[in-house]
Amino acid sequence: MTNLILREKIARMSDVKSNPAKTLKGFVRVVAEGKGAATRGFFFDKDAFEDFLENMEYSTQEFWKEIGASRKSGTVSSKSVEKRLGLI
Repeated sequence: MTNLILREKIARMSDVKSNPAKTLKGFVRVVAEGKGAATRGFFFDKDAFEDFLENMEYSTQEFWKEIGASRKSGTVSSKSVEKRLGLI
């Protein structure tokens, strides 16, 4: 997650409106125009969103319980890996 935040870009609403394809790449904080420049929202492109979801999954206790059980058993079936990755 920290890596994602370190790559954060900031874009003004006018920049997003004038050229969204160029402005909205990666993890972008969209801010209002003017003195306050209040945050209006965040944009994640596909890769940034996948990184975010992966980091969230790694932070759950369930994930680490599965890793612990797998390490104790010494083996993981390919079907289990494929299912976890959504390939089947």
